[in-house]
Amino acid sequence: MGSIPVSMSQSSDRHIHSLDLACYHAVHAYPGGVKAVAAVFGWNPATLQNKLNPTQGTHKLLAAEVEQVLMLTRDARILDAICAPVNALWLWGDEFAGVSGDMGMLDNVTQLMTRVGELTRSIHDSLADGQIDHDEMRTLQHLMYRLMQSGQGVLQRAEEFAG
Repeated sequence: MGSIPVSMSQSSDRHIHSLDLACYHAVHAYPGGVKAVAAVFGWNPATLQNKLNPTQGTHKLLAAEVEQVLMLTRDARILDAICAPVNALWLWGDEFAGVSGDMGMLDNVTQLMTRVGELTRSIHDSLADGQIDHDEMRTLQHLMYRLMQSGQGVLQRAEEFAG
């Protein structure tokens, strides 16, 4: 198994979106938005906007277009939308380039513990009223997904020390 680190990227979203919504948010968050993304690929901005419109039923991004948007934006929400429904974790192969050894491992463990704290705080807050509603459950799922990625990051980093 190669030494591929887990993404430590954090999106401001606390939910894992559908692929359509993830692409919508990725393109709109990209500097310059729809017009900039369309210009990079030579696409018509109006057509791209229609394909990103979550209420539009006839125009949708093709798989190749999703791939291009992902390559340009490197937006974690797209990978989350693809991988989370099938319980798969995704990894950025270059996220920890240049950080290795003991300090790299400590960075990974610190991130893992931070995410344990975030999940614990969210569970605490969610249970304040004695129940977990739909939005709170989606947040917990997202935080657990990020925690699992961090755990995998620690294992990947440990490969540096394996004999």
